Amino acid sequence: MDKNKKIILGSSSVFRKNLLERLNIEFDSISPNINEDRLKGESGKDMAPRLANLKAKKISNSNSNSIIICSDVCAVCDDKVLGKPGTKENAAKILSFISEKKIVFYNGTCIFDTVANKTYQKLFTYEILINKLNKKNIETYINKFNPIHSTAAFKYESGKEFLVKKLTTDEPDLTGLIGLPLYYVKDIIELIKDNN
Repeated sequence: MDKNKKIILGSSSVFRKNLLERLNIEFDSISPNINEDRLKGESGKDMAPRLANLKAKKISNSNSNSIIICSDVCAVCDDKVLGKPGTKENAAKILSFISEKKIVFYNGTCIFDTVANKTYQKLFTYEILINKLNKKNIETYINKFNPIHSTAAFKYESGKEFLVKKLTTDEPDLTGLIGLPLYYVKDIIELIKDNN
């Protein structure tokens, strides 16, 4: 691979940055600043990969000779697409809504090689049955983990004992549930290096 080829994480997320640092590679973080609104009638399954691709293409417009890594997570429960709560009050509403229900998380990850003009994209799916949550333990969870910037107020990395009754997935790597599927990212970076 070209020594000058930059690796760019297309995200301002601290969680994704911390995850990518586990690969011990040098990278820059750039916030893509795109419109992340859901399209009319769009499913969470379609929304996550669309936004990841949109982020990568936006960043590529001003960053040549780069490998751009972008990811987006959507959550669906009872056919309702759940976003980031933004406030503790909204987090409590979401957690009350998903209590004892199945919630599906979709992680769309897009890696764009600007030199080869090639896109690598994959959708990761995680089905989770949520524990029974009451008002008191919802309040405890929110105060302890402050999940206002997490999709569906769900923080797998710190709150799984509290939230998860059962997890079903074909994915060997659960980091996609936190925000960035590292096994996949590592494999694609190595593939791009081998092809250059």
